[in-house]
Amino acid sequence: MDRLLQYLEYFQDLGSVFYHEVNGYMRESQEIGSFRKALDDTGFLMVFNWSDWLMENEIYRNLDHEVDSSIMNADLTILRKLMTSYIRGDRFNEGLFIQVCVKGHAASILLRLRELKGTLS
Repeated sequence: MDRLLQYLEYFQDLGSVFYHEVNGYMRESQEIGSFRKALDDTGFLMVFNWSDWLMENEIYRNLDHEVDSSIMNADLTILRKLMTSYIRGDRFNEGLFIQVCVKGHAASILLRLRELKGTLS
């Protein structure tokens, strides 16, 4: 958890740049790429049917929905499934993960992760 929580400040900083436009395409910042690697390296991402899970958990499908309260009540498994769904979904919908970051969902997930870590200590 500590490795992932190192990115919380970056995701909360209003001055953070999450992407650059190159030839009309959004390219993730180096920090986002490092965060993706950390998610993978730490085993935070899960193997499961993420598309079915998103269909069952409709609130998380539309990035414009207010999800902060749902995230702040989520357990560790839901946080892992949600982050996995966003990462996997980005393969089919380029730029999805950038939008997750821009809209503050990644920061909310990390905030909840930090809260859960405090209860485990």
